[in-house]
Amino acid sequence: MTQAVTPEQADTPVVDSRYLLSPQQIHFFETFGFLKLPGLFADDIDDIVGGFEDMFTNDEQPVWETKEALHGDEKRIIIPGFIEQSPRLAPLQHDPRVVGIVQSIIGRDYIWSSSDGNLFYCESYWHPDDYAAPLHHYHVKLSFYLDELSGDSGAIRIIPGSHFHRQSFSRTLMRAFKDEAGVEEIFGVKGSDIPSIAIDSTPGDLIIWNFRTIHGSYNGGERRRLFSLNFGEAEIGRHDGPEPVAAKPVLRREALGD
Repeated sequence: MTQAVTPEQADTPVVDSRYLLSPQQIHFFETFGFLKLPGLFADDIDDIVGGFEDMFTNDEQPVWETKEALHGDEKRIIIPGFIEQSPRLAPLQHDPRVVGIVQSIIGRDYIWSSSDGNLFYCESYWHPDDYAAPLHHYHVKLSFYLDELSGDSGAIRIIPGSHFHRQSFSRTLMRAFKDEAGVEEIFGVKGSDIPSIAIDSTPGDLIIWNFRTIHGSYNGGERRRLFSLNFGEAEIGRHDGPEPVAAKPVLRREALGD
């Protein structure tokens, strides 16, 4: 494990085709805003967990402890620049499985946007990751969850299609989710009951998602472990489609009557 983590823009050689996503996987990701790759790192999971624990059990490692409204004012511990500081995890940035995913989604011309390690002792209310990057700048997150998780134990929940951030559906949700306390008043259900997909995961799975995708986590226990690798487009706006156009009503012949 000798490769250094590099922050600069990459124009990487195309990786072997076996590491690239299939057209169907790319279409799924682009349509719904996420993709799960079961067991992609299962053979490496002991070393990955070991590298994670090396960081969080090191008393000399600087950490951030936060208690934010987004997490119900409960504890979350963060190590920014996570794999950059870990000799055991740093090579993941250049792992062909990672590079193949990023090239499949963004292309060869991308930027490394750092990584973060997390211990969650909290829930996470609905939000996109616009705190980490403006919505007009396309970013992809590759997330390693290191515990067995389901919807009943803090698995990430995704609202499919919410990554189309300029569409009225996403804009309506983002306005409604600005205050978790107001969600039930607006929709008549708690935040945890908003229609979504809970992505069950086993250590060794990889979950990929768009920064713009609205996501949350409910019912989680203490010390849930997560670290993510983040990549962005080098040319801002390249992955934005055209501005949304209001659909015109279709007048069907049968509606005209006789």
